[in-house]
Amino acid sequence: MRASFAVRFFATAIAGSCLALTLTPPATAKDAANPDWPCVWRKTLALDAATIWDGPAIEDTKSWMNDDAVRKLSAYTIARRLKLEEVEDAIKKFAESVPEAERDKKLTDLFAGVLSRTNDERKIVINGIERFHKRQMARAKEIEAQGVELPPIDLMQVPQAAPEPVPAPEPGADMGPAGKIDDVLAAAPSKDDPAERMKWEIRVFQERQQNIPVACEIPQLMDERAGAVARAIRALMKS
Repeated sequence: MRASFAVRFFATAIAGSCLALTLTPPATAKDAANPDWPCVWRKTLALDAATIWDGPAIEDTKSWMNDDAVRKLSAYTIARRLKLEEVEDAIKKFAESVPEAERDKKLTDLFAGVLSRTNDERKIVINGIERFHKRQMARAKEIEAQGVELPPIDLMQVPQAAPEPVPAPEPGADMGPAGKIDDVLAAAPSKDDPAERMKWEIRVFQERQQNIPVACEIPQLMDERAGAVARAIRALMKS
């Protein structure tokens, strides 16, 4: 069974009544080099070409930017909203438009562009996940501190919400799983009722936390897409 982050809340009494929030770590080995990384798989910022590409070595990682057709097609092929069949057709048409003597070179440039764009977007997503996890950890401490001043809360009465799907962000966008919850905060209970307000804060925290495993899948989906595109490119090459 795949391990994932879970949020467990429990009430306890220490010198009176208080509330404690505990974040349960994943059931896998912790990445000591990246303590703020919440995902099960080890944090890797860049996808290595060798893991998905068996063609010519990618020594020049910049020249693809000088070819307008390659630049546009590389952006098109990594868009996960497109079906792979559409991407394969686009790559095939591009290959047919290039003289045979130059085809392998241009297709290699195309892969270089795909790899570069994939890694750029992976960094955005990975950094966003890490920032989001840090905010969650800080929020957990805040809620715990607030809970010390309240009588015990029956956390079985706190509404449990299923996680919402987290789409891959556009390049440059800040990663914020469960960002829609910010809209719900406007309807939060009044601060005049601390106990109800605490239940609300716990619910919001839980909903956000449940989205972390979903967000953690995004870089892996990007890698799978890049691998599929690489195979489609290689199928049209002779070298």
